Amino acid sequence: MRTDILDVYRFYDSPLGRTATAFVQNQLTAAWPDCAGRRVAGFGFAEPYLAAFADAERVIALAPEAQGVVHWPRDARNRASLVHDHHWPLPDASIDRLLVVHGLEEASKPLRLMREAWRVLANDGRMIVVVGHRRGAWSMIDTTPFAAGRPYLRGQLIRLLSDSMFESTSVASALYFPPFGARFLLRAANAWEAAGARLWPWLGGVLMVEARKRVVHGVAAPVAAVAPRLRPVMAPRAVGGAACADQADAA
Repeated sequence: MRTDILDVYRFYDSPLGRTATAFVQNQLTAAWPDCAGRRVAGFGFAEPYLAAFADAERVIALAPEAQGVVHWPRDARNRASLVHDHHWPLPDASIDRLLVVHGLEEASKPLRLMREAWRVLANDGRMIVVVGHRRGAWSMIDTTPFAAGRPYLRGQLIRLLSDSMFESTSVASALYFPPFGARFLLRAANAWEAAGARLWPWLGGVLMVEARKRVVHGVAAPVAAVAPRLRPVMAPRAVGGAACADQADAA
């Protein structure tokens, strides 16, 4: 069962959620600094992070049907839609950048979900999957959406992507500050984040893995050498043989 959309929405509308969004967005914009002219999609509840790609040609949000969806963006024409985990209403290879946040951890069939992501991603596209980190405090304290479902270790996520025909290209972490909304903690969040990234890079609250599609190209089969075929031919009549036959008839 997926976390209800209203619970996720309330978290991101809180000071803690806005602080978390800022730190994760810093990593996303560092990975994808220029999306101008590209088609960007988010799956799960990626809306707070999609604002970083306002220069893209098109930005859409896909929400799992078991989670629910809210109008997004708030003050513009809606670009969010409910979809089935394994059947997205998008053509093959139609998305240049795909962001998955709060989409994988509660999926009933993670491999099928990732294969659907593979289908819609362009051959030269990129995907970033953001998940709760099993060793981080954010997956251990049940006060944020990052504690819902199954958190991942780095190796587990990379293996899942590999099994789904993706090649991981980079790994990053974020959210080293405690997952509490107390004002004094939020004021010190920048210091926590800087110290954690430097001293405890393996203890971030979330993992972010960028991946690209593995595309199998067809290879022409080698042409086998064909042995020459022998064909029977009529041998010419020998001149001497023909003369002997004429003499025998005359006698």
